[in-house]
Amino acid sequence: MSTKLDDPKKLAELKKQLEALAGHEIDASPQQIIKFRYPVSSSTSADGSTTWRSIFLPGKSCSDANLLDVDGAGWTGANGQQTFLLSDVLCWSSFVFAYPANVVATARGASPFFLTTDYHTVGPAPGTLNTDLQITVYAWQPGGAPAPGVSYDWRCRVVSVPIIF
Repeated sequence: MSTKLDDPKKLAELKKQLEALAGHEIDASPQQIIKFRYPVSSSTSADGSTTWRSIFLPGKSCSDANLLDVDGAGWTGANGQQTFLLSDVLCWSSFVFAYPANVVATARGASPFFLTTDYHTVGPAPGTLNTDLQITVYAWQPGGAPAPGVSYDWRCRVVSVPIIF
């Protein structure tokens, strides 16, 4: 016997009603929104190094870098994609992201889907020095059509340049 909290149809209806109240799509599974709060990412920052190559000079040069490693979860929309800013899932407010960046997404579940990612820097934001990384995840059905409602996990590692005032 199912209860209101474990019936998938009732949870989906609850999500639809909460989206109507909030005035926007809620990017969470029906099981997550019954808590009214859910985690979207985790992150860590660590010292690392960046290797540089010159267009004209042979060899390489290396410099210290701050590497930001962020992961999270998402769901593709009706068009089979989801676009978000990295700053939307970080707990701090001063950031400048630089290349190289690496973004990977993996579909969650037993159904076969292909995921591709695209990203680029945006900004700086008005009145700040902040740049951001805009990430888009695309889900595709095996035949090549966009796949809506695909649940996925993602991970991004990017060079994070500290802002010093």
